[in-house]
Formats: sequence, structure tokens, C-alpha cells
Amino acid sequence: MIRVTNSKEFSRILSEYAPLVARVAATYEADAMHRQDLIQDISLALWRALETFRGDASLKTFIAKVAHNRAVDHVLKETRRHDRLQCDESLHEVLSSGHNDTQDKALDLMTAMRRLNVRYRQVIALQLEGFTHGEIAQTLGLSEAAVSQRAHRARHELETIMGQK
Repeated sequence: MIRVTNSKEFSRILSEYAPLVARVAATYEADAMHRQDLIQDISLALWRALETFRGDASLKTFIAKVAHNRAVDHVLKETRRHDRLQCDESLHEVLSSGHNDTQDKALDLMTAMRRLNVRYRQVIALQLEGFTHGEIAQTLGLSEAAVSQRAHRARHELETIMGQK
């Protein structure tokens, strides 16, 4: 169990996993201001949740679970509030600057991922973070078979979406 007894320790953990949190937020929110709000919401959720961390999984898996759960809540809340505004803002702030085919493909992928159903988006986002099917299953509370099925369907939908470009 991790006991975060002071803000310095929490800041260290948050700094270490900031890129992961930022990528999760970017997967779920296109608008830069809303994305920053989501990152703050995730950080607060992590502050509250770390005292419940029992070490059943890695700290990275635990943080990803909290971040994804908070991001899903964010999407559902925004959907209920208004018909989910579609922002045209690019992800250049999230990815490194400069233009090349790899970056363009990454931008296309992030845009396409936002069009996926949340249950598929979660699985693909965690795969892109390097999580195994077992870790994803543990993070999302699913069986490995369900994760494998969702990953397959998500890839198929992404191919369809990206083929429409």
C-alpha cells in the first residue's frame, strides 16, 4: 500500500506518470482547455485513490485505471451536458512539434480513436500504452477474452474510420 503523506511525494508520483495521464486525457478530450481540466480531475482522483492502492497490480496499472475511469466519467458527463461538442483543434500540443508522416499518422489515429465507442477506446488506448491483455483486463475489470474481442473490434472500426479519410 502506498501512503502519500505529503504533497512532495504525490508530486513525484504525478510527475513520473504525467505523460501517461496526458495521453489518456488526449485520447478522451480534443479541446485543450477541457483536456487540462480533465488532467486536473484525474490528478485529484489519483490523490484520493492512492490511499486505497493495495499493490495488487503495478502502480502504472493502478494509475491508468483511475485515469481511464475518470476520463470515461468525463465523456459521459460531457455527453449528457450537451451533444458532445466536436473540436477541430489538432493534437499538435500533445505530440512533439514538426510534421512528418509518423506524426500525421499519429494525429489521424488519435482523431479516429475519439470516434470509437468508449469501451473500444479504452482497450486500444491501454494497448498503445504497452499494457498486456492481462493488465488491461485487470484495469478495466474484464476477462482477457473480452479484452481480446474488444481489441479486435476496435482495430476493425479504426481501419474503417481511417479508410474513410
